[in-house]
Amino acid sequence: MGSTYYLLDTFTKEKFKGNPTPICLLEEVLSIKSMHAFAKEFNAPVTAFVEPKNENKIYPIRYFTVTGEIPACGHATLGAAFVLHNQTVGTQITFETIEKIMLQTRKDNGVTFIEYPKFNKTDFVIPTMLMNALNIQNSQTNFFSEELQSLFIELKNENEVKQVSPDFKMLLESTDKIKEVVVMSKAENQNYDFVLRSFCPWIGIDEDPVTGSVHSVLGQFWQERLNKNVLVAFQASQRGGQIFIKQLQNTVEIGGHVEIITEGKLKK
Repeated sequence: MGSTYYLLDTFTKEKFKGNPTPICLLEEVLSIKSMHAFAKEFNAPVTAFVEPKNENKIYPIRYFTVTGEIPACGHATLGAAFVLHNQTVGTQITFETIEKIMLQTRKDNGVTFIEYPKFNKTDFVIPTMLMNALNIQNSQTNFFSEELQSLFIELKNENEVKQVSPDFKMLLESTDKIKEVVVMSKAENQNYDFVLRSFCPWIGIDEDPVTGSVHSVLGQFWQERLNKNVLVAFQASQRGGQIFIKQLQNTVEIGGHVEIITEGKLKK
């Protein structure tokens, strides 16, 4: 019996929406070369590889894009948690990333949740070339997360967020100090609190369909802005997706629905 893979759509209740996410449950540890080769073959934004749980009943998890390994990925962790929770009833599951970050997960009323550390935000001087690449003239505010290597830019309204059309070649050339830029605004639709889009050409993803880990920063930002501990975000990509965020004392829970598209076996 070989290692199993699942192709999921994460942060959505509708197939072929959200973020297409391959999850590989490994029976034995694979080499970095093999994991990268599988990720390139799947050709999805991020492929997660879950290694057998260790003596502490913790699952090591690795994430690969088509260009190589990355240290964290919210939607891929969500997908891995969903698969394991479907196989193990009534238990909390813990993942350990390559940076030794422990991620607790749970499932409640059909929604899978990941508990993330709250990451800090700092000032960042945005290069003019980067703003030109996004075709953005002005921002309401902006900040940077060192842990996520992500730049956040708040725009005036939802329409401005949806109209951003980056020049990805120029974006790549504008800076090597970040791995992702997120544009966002308060939502106009009353079903959501804020909307966002995420661009990551630095790691081989021009636009991420739905992003999870950035809400470890955005949860606190929009909590302070809207005075709400429980938030719902909409990622306004072509596929679209819904993210649930709950602020806890020292952490933030990020949740979403998941749909299974197919499953199979990995052949070495």
